[in-house]
Amino acid sequence: MIGGTALAGGIGTVFGAIIGTLLIRTIDNGLVLSRVDANWFKFAIGLLTMFAVVANSWMGKMSRKIKVEAHK
Repeated sequence: MIGGTALAGGIGTVFGAIIGTLLIRTIDNGLVLSRVDANWFKFAIGLLTMFAVVANSWMGKMSRKIKVEAHK
């Protein structure tokens, strides 16, 4: 999931994509205003992407677990 839209398709919202875009631009703007090296922006975006993938995976597992428990 990047910016609220899953890469495999099927889920996600326009609002989520807008929030993701704003988050990336906010990080970029903050680092530029702080006069941080441009490589740190790449690092921050990489961390954000990894966090999004892990969070998406975890939420998928939790949702499947909740569905299984609901059917018992």
